[in-house]
Amino acid sequence: MKTTALLAALTLVLAGCSGWHEQAGVGECAKQIDVNDTSVDMAEVDCSSQEAAYRVSSREKRTMCPTGDYLDETSGRSRRTGKTRYCYVLNVKEGDCLKATNQYFQKVSCGTGTRKVTKVVDGKSDRMLCAGQDSKTYSQPQRTICITR
Repeated sequence: MKTTALLAALTLVLAGCSGWHEQAGVGECAKQIDVNDTSVDMAEVDCSSQEAAYRVSSREKRTMCPTGDYLDETSGRSRRTGKTRYCYVLNVKEGDCLKATNQYFQKVSCGTGTRKVTKVVDGKSDRMLCAGQDSKTYSQPQRTICITR
């Protein structure tokens, strides 16, 4: 019976049905696995891809991300090292269009129902730079992103 269960598990892993995915490292980009899932479950994606809406700014061994509007994911994959918190910043530039889905954004083509990135300021984390627009601010690295409502 144990052999059958082991073989079944091995078959799922080899078939790619295990649910495991490559976790992005600091500086690498990521996308949400399932846009309809309310939990944060990110996978690595090439930063030049349209899907690359987020970039990992830090991996923390503590309970919180730095000060800011980070999207965070907790990974408890290692018993020895404990849980790791991945802190994601928006990976956007001025003119990009976004669609809000649950607690995160997807990069999409501009059109009805989208929101546009109007300003990206590196080196400052200050909501006042957005003059009444929606803003995302980050302290590590310092960045302010202004988005139409």
